[in-house]
Amino acid sequence: MQKAHLYEALYLVNHGIDEAVRGVQRLKKAPHAFQEVYYKSVAGLERRRSLINGQFMHEMAGQEEDNAMYFAEEYNRWLSDDPLDDDEIYSLVRFLEAERKKMGEPPLVQFLKRKKEDKEEDVVLKKALKDTTPKPKSRLPKAKRKDKAKGKVAQAHVASDALAA
Repeated sequence: MQKAHLYEALYLVNHGIDEAVRGVQRLKKAPHAFQEVYYKSVAGLERRRSLINGQFMHEMAGQEEDNAMYFAEEYNRWLSDDPLDDDEIYSLVRFLEAERKKMGEPPLVQFLKRKKEDKEEDVVLKKALKDTTPKPKSRLPKAKRKDKAKGKVAQAHVASDALAA
């Protein structure tokens, strides 16, 4: 949200171009100078300045409009007489603690992290809730697998041959 450093950077770009233009104008005073080259140089620098400024302002205008809409909503929400719900209170406290951290101040509130056990319990509970839903039973009899039956018969023949030998 803080954009002062961006505007300062744009100021430095413009200041640098100003210095370059002044340097080119001083070079124009030299005897036997090709004036056309210097005019083209100054025009090129000014053209680049206008492109940079135009692009920067175009991008910043969109961000500023977005911020204006966001803060208008925030302003109206905090001025309303409706009480805040739990999520709004939580996000407000998180925001305030983040701002305190940026300023280097110690936290007033400590947010507890959930333990792994709690997370595992939640997973088990969710799984248990999914398993409690009744599943429709099929009225058709289960088909017996022929592969298992052939395998058991073959094992019986091998076992009887081994006993006979």
